[in-house]
Amino acid sequence: MNKGIFYIPLYQQKKDFSEILDEVVATLKFVDKKKFSEAFFGEHLTDMHEKITSSIMMVAAAAPFTNHLKLGTLTTNLNFYPPAVSAAQISLADNISKGRLMLGIGSGANNSDKEVVGKLDSNNYEIMMESYDVLRRILYEKNFTEYKSKNFNISVKKSKNKSLGLGYFNKLYKNRKNLEIVMPALGANSYNVKMCAKRKWSIVISNFCSEEIIENHIENYLRYSSLRKSEALKKIKLSKFIFASENKNIEKFLFNKNSPYFKSVEIIYKKLKTFNRHQCFGENINNVTDAIDNVVLYGNVKKIKHYIKNNIEKKFGDISSLIYVSVPLSKNKIYNDSLKIFANKV
Repeated sequence: MNKGIFYIPLYQQKKDFSEILDEVVATLKFVDKKKFSEAFFGEHLTDMHEKITSSIMMVAAAAPFTNHLKLGTLTTNLNFYPPAVSAAQISLADNISKGRLMLGIGSGANNSDKEVVGKLDSNNYEIMMESYDVLRRILYEKNFTEYKSKNFNISVKKSKNKSLGLGYFNKLYKNRKNLEIVMPALGANSYNVKMCAKRKWSIVISNFCSEEIIENHIENYLRYSSLRKSEALKKIKLSKFIFASENKNIEKFLFNKNSPYFKSVEIIYKKLKTFNRHQCFGENINNVTDAIDNVVLYGNVKKIKHYIKNNIEKKFGDISSLIYVSVPLSKNKIYNDSLKIFANKV
């Protein structure tokens, strides 16, 4: 099982954006040296806590100073952009990263993001999938000219000029055809999971999922996939809040209201509860403390290794990767050391 990292990031509203990006860069350099397999970036347009506004730009920005990491968007909301623009940006990011892009696609989680792009009342999932069909043709067809669907009419037919090189699109790095498509999995019996299994796409199980829902996602992926079990498992990635420490009083630090784990879960718990989507944290979860206890993997190295061996490998098999969810840096060393312990000892 590989190791990955996911940057949401969940900071306090007043945190300076440039300081957040400095933290992301420093952590990326560290995990790249530690040979982590992948890094994913979240994306929201209008969120004061989750400030990264373009995951595809983060991929392009991270490419020059990383060497080993595959770089993933989680997610590029295809329904927000003209498909031809998305295809051009995806091609650019993949070429800058020399084929290390993993394309996570979505239709937008925040209503404020949908509203600001005029999509609040649209059939966003349908538009996202149609947009993917367009950009797939643009990226893979040798001589794309036009495509019509319910929501799109994409064409360069009138202005195409071969001698001037107009009306042509750049392709993926060295014309590769194996761009990995990824979708997130949150609520139980997720449609994303079923669709990804049937299309042989990958999934990233959300770090806000209880153990019951994690099992539900893995079992459903295996049920609907036509791949052999070992191959299907390689399409499944699990993201987790992980707090690794040898401190015997770790719970005191975890459940402290000033801990970055408490604050991070609190932000999302309040958001999901507001929109009645908090069931992913588990049944009968009525407060932040319960949510933390249900979704954060915490303990010493032995305990975390035990979870990996018994809750994942013995129960299901060797999945693609365990993705460490980054939390803001703290003045307290115990929180900052967690990633180092995970990288070096787990």
